[in-house]
Amino acid sequence: MTTYSQSCSRSIAGHPAGVLEILTEILCQWMKNQQIKFQLARERRQLLEMSDAQLRDIGITRGEAEAESARNDIPASRIG
Repeated sequence: MTTYSQSCSRSIAGHPAGVLEILTEILCQWMKNQQIKFQLARERRQLLEMSDAQLRDIGITRGEAEAESARNDIPASRIG
């Protein structure tokens, strides 16, 4: 951990003008991920509210809907 932080500090310190750009990019990506997580949480809640007939219409079972709603990750297909 010390090695990483030292090398990271050295690489950023060598480019003071780029530090703000790097931090801005990190913040923007974090904000995008938070927005995606919020949307996914809403979609997963909606799955739980669907009737068994509605779930059958979209091709998933109640168990699959419950499993999906319990997830807390962001699928790779949603990160872009």
